[in-house]
Amino acid sequence: MGKTKIDSGEPRTRPFVRLWRDWLRKNWPTALFTLAMMVIVAVASAGYTKLIQEVMNSFEDSDFSVIWWGPFGVVALTAIKGLADYYRETSSNRFVTRMEADLQKEMFRQLVGSDLARLATEAPAGLAARFSSDIALISGAVRGALGGLSGILIMVFSFAAMLTIDAPLTIAMVLIFGIAVLPVNLIGSRLKKISRKTQAEIASMTSEVTEGLTGIRMARTYRLEEPLSENAASIFERLFSLKNRQNQWSARVSPLMEALAGIAIAVLLLVVGIRMSHGTTSIADFTGLLTGLGVASGPARRLGSTYAQMQQGAGALDRVFMLFDAENTIVDGAETIARARGEIVFDEVEFAYPDGHVALNDFTLRIRAGSRVAFVGRSGAGKSTVFNLLPRLYDPTGGRVLLDGHDLRDLTLASLRDQIAVVSQDSILLTGTVARNIGFGRRSADRAEIEAAARDAAADGFISALPKGYDTQVSPSAGQFSGGERQRLSIARAILRDAPILLLDEPTSALDAESEAAIRGALDRLAAGRTTLVIAHRLATILDADHIVVMDRGRIVEQGTHQQLLDLGGLYADLYALQFSGA
Repeated sequence: MGKTKIDSGEPRTRPFVRLWRDWLRKNWPTALFTLAMMVIVAVASAGYTKLIQEVMNSFEDSDFSVIWWGPFGVVALTAIKGLADYYRETSSNRFVTRMEADLQKEMFRQLVGSDLARLATEAPAGLAARFSSDIALISGAVRGALGGLSGILIMVFSFAAMLTIDAPLTIAMVLIFGIAVLPVNLIGSRLKKISRKTQAEIASMTSEVTEGLTGIRMARTYRLEEPLSENAASIFERLFSLKNRQNQWSARVSPLMEALAGIAIAVLLLVVGIRMSHGTTSIADFTGLLTGLGVASGPARRLGSTYAQMQQGAGALDRVFMLFDAENTIVDGAETIARARGEIVFDEVEFAYPDGHVALNDFTLRIRAGSRVAFVGRSGAGKSTVFNLLPRLYDPTGGRVLLDGHDLRDLTLASLRDQIAVVSQDSILLTGTVARNIGFGRRSADRAEIEAAARDAAADGFISALPKGYDTQVSPSAGQFSGGERQRLSIARAILRDAPILLLDEPTSALDAESEAAIRGALDRLAAGRTTLVIAHRLATILDADHIVVMDRGRIVEQGTHQQLLDLGGLYADLYALQFSGA
């Protein structure tokens, strides 16, 4: 989609111009049909003006045939307007709901493809709120704009009909309604600013509520109900204040338009009364003008609130387009690699997170293809950052990472990530069948390959015992699998991927001894013949590693085999003594 930047100096219509160009224009047949129905509704509405004038002329001329054709004309106009209004409403709803779905799909695609550093700037619950609150405001604005366009067409055709009756007086009516432009524009500008703040506060509220409910067990155990409630209450109060201001500004539009409509009617009565006293205007003309003004004044009164609604939608559009326009720093390379041997080199790598925290400093390491290398150290030493650099979830801020001599930044992301399988302490399951969850490891795999991977991961036994076996539906939030079972499914996924590089991020840290023993065998089978990098706090799990890298504050402070590091008597020996002192 388009990448036009948004800045504060742009006209307020700019977000809607882009919305039309990038999202709405492709549904132009529906838009054109909706416009055609609007024109028919407008013509039928304006038709009342001329019909009433002709009816009154017939009465003044004692032409009583009007008794027959007058009611027929009213019924005909009503039927035409009603039918066209039905099709206008259904087609405009389809037009808007199609836009909603397209925007939501693109928002999700952008989010899952964006840099981790960018995602970390906003809580997941806040990002999720955009799919409902921002989209609702945009939809409301587009619906309002369509309704406003229909109202403008009704006003144009009504005033056109009135011009045929009394042009000077009709022009005066138009000028009276034109007085509303400046104050309504001011109100809309204020509403747009308030709307941006309101949407940001809604995101904060969603995050606060989600975090509070997610941690409810801990909150109750530590009796934190009151602090949690106080934090949430402060957000609710700020949201109340913003919405109250928003409502106050919105409420000013309707009285303004109502007053102008009253002024227009008063002017009409005054001028027509004077003219009738001089015999220059007939009752038929007066009735026709009054009918036209009545038809036009309804849409005119609604235009102010429609404009206010559009400004709120413009604020939401700015937020959505800022998300679309954010540049990813992880840029795809041009080179492809078929199947790596698995030699990895960290060459004087530096890395600092967006908040300025330095995670790696002068990190240099060569990992032989097919070797098993373990990373140990205190929390915050930089171990996870090393793992994040390999699939390019982040790029180094200094130095480079090489795979078989290729700088990772020169490789396409697809070919690089195809070389890597991950088993972490958090086994992620997605909605779908058990077979599909394993199949995510390699989506081209057939059922036989999926079942073979499950057997290698020691997962076939509990899968076969499920109600529908491999076709059992997985509900990630239902807790239908134990921690050990979830890990074995994750291992099966990694086995199926058959990647030359394996990242094991504390895969057994959350398991009991029995589950860990069952999984260790599966992990050993998985690691055979692959370059395997392991993060482990339990040193007992990496005693047989080919090489152990000891990290502290983003640097390598020791490296060697288990025995070499014990003999060195440094940080590793201290960590080992702490864990095994009671053995």
